[in-house]
Amino acid sequence: MRKTLICLALAGCLALTGCGGAREEAAPSPSPAPGQTDPLPLRPAQAFALPVDPAGGWDPYGGSKSGNMALAGLVYEGLFELDRAFQYHPLLATGASVSEDGLVWTVRLRGGVTFSNGRALDAQTALAAVEAARGDKSVYAARLAGVKGVSAQGEDALAFTLSAPNARFPALLDFPIALAEGEAVWGTGPYVPEEGRLTARSGWWRGLSLPLDQIPLAEVSDAGALMAAFNAGLVSLAAADPTGADALGYTGACQSWEYPTSGLLYLGFQCTRGPCRSAPFRRLVSQAVDREDLVSRVLSGHAVPATLPAPADSGLYAPGTAQTLALDQAAATQALDQLGYPLAEDGLRRDGRHDLRLTLVVNSDNVYKAQLAQSIADSLGRLGVTVEVKTLAWEEYRRALERGEFDLYLAECRLTGDLDPSPFLTPGSGLYYGGFSDEALTQALAAARQTGTWEEFYEQWAQTAPLAVLCFKNAQLLTWWGQVEGAEPTQGNLFYHLENWRINH
Repeated sequence: MRKTLICLALAGCLALTGCGGAREEAAPSPSPAPGQTDPLPLRPAQAFALPVDPAGGWDPYGGSKSGNMALAGLVYEGLFELDRAFQYHPLLATGASVSEDGLVWTVRLRGGVTFSNGRALDAQTALAAVEAARGDKSVYAARLAGVKGVSAQGEDALAFTLSAPNARFPALLDFPIALAEGEAVWGTGPYVPEEGRLTARSGWWRGLSLPLDQIPLAEVSDAGALMAAFNAGLVSLAAADPTGADALGYTGACQSWEYPTSGLLYLGFQCTRGPCRSAPFRRLVSQAVDREDLVSRVLSGHAVPATLPAPADSGLYAPGTAQTLALDQAAATQALDQLGYPLAEDGLRRDGRHDLRLTLVVNSDNVYKAQLAQSIADSLGRLGVTVEVKTLAWEEYRRALERGEFDLYLAECRLTGDLDPSPFLTPGSGLYYGGFSDEALTQALAAARQTGTWEEFYEQWAQTAPLAVLCFKNAQLLTWWGQVEGAEPTQGNLFYHLENWRINH
């Protein structure tokens, strides 16, 4: 499906983040604005160029918050890479094996790989990069918190010792492997940063054809400058969160290459008191929500509905179990009756003399979330449940979560590449609100992480309903119309399968 995007309101800033098994994927097509079938005859004023932050640097660990890391897929490579279904594939590694107890992963390095300064990739250089990624100031430190230690095994392997088994551990190893020498930082990727440009490497180990020998870089210092530079045709590419908080306007005729993310929208519950302390009540709330409607009407299709904490295309999803938490207003109505909330003549549910009332808190900084919250309140209202939506500024919202001042809360998080739901179930994790606790679910999670088999965990999840998953968000790569063909962006690499790109001048 192709479409022209004109005066589209998008959250724009170049941003990359770092999510196993193999699958064939169809290349995504650029997507259309309603009613447009043919592109407008608009072209960028300049040749294909990319934005660079002159103050950002190229250190993927200490400088990882720089917008330049959006270009990381051109300069660096990881031990593994993640496709659009969050399946992991060897890249700088040739593969990995795990000990019988699941605690030690041995990653074998690919031979014949060199950094752009000519130094060979070996166990010692890879180890130094991993330790830098584990550093306190690295953006990758949190995802590697479960690694107790790393050691070189001979010249061509690394051993990762984990604090607990994780059958999808290689999915966490898609972060950049970089070589630091003084102030210089080198990668193994296809391009080398130089003054004002990226230059293709003649000795790139993959030996694949690249769309350009040189790519000009235009200085862009922040998201607003990026929007202006893109609209003026000074840069040819931008990334966008079309349902993000700080929407910026990209204008002109451009193509949108939509790609899945591990960004999860969900409803959290107050599990220590009130109606939501009951698992059957939490399940009926999930069954009252029309996720297809929320995605199409509120999020304009920029998400994929889900009821389990994994994307539907990830290979981890359990469709049968997922269906038990999906829209079923008849089941939700029956559950309300059985739980002692009969429908009164005025159309409201009451427990004795008291109306069934819930408080739903949501962050006011994102208009899409506010609309989602109100839509969910309306859905429960049609069943006779009164829901008060409290739209709070960010700091108020956080305080409400920390103090447990809610029955429901609408939230968003980004799962790590292994799609681990542990933070929802672990006190002190930063995503643990509402006091949910269930030993059987915790044990099922530990078993799933060790074996890589998730069906029993999801069955237990559906029974206990610790939260109501709504959807996984999509993001967009924007390019000028007709300038790029064959793009296949992923959450971790906007330039995934760059060898398939064709750039028209």
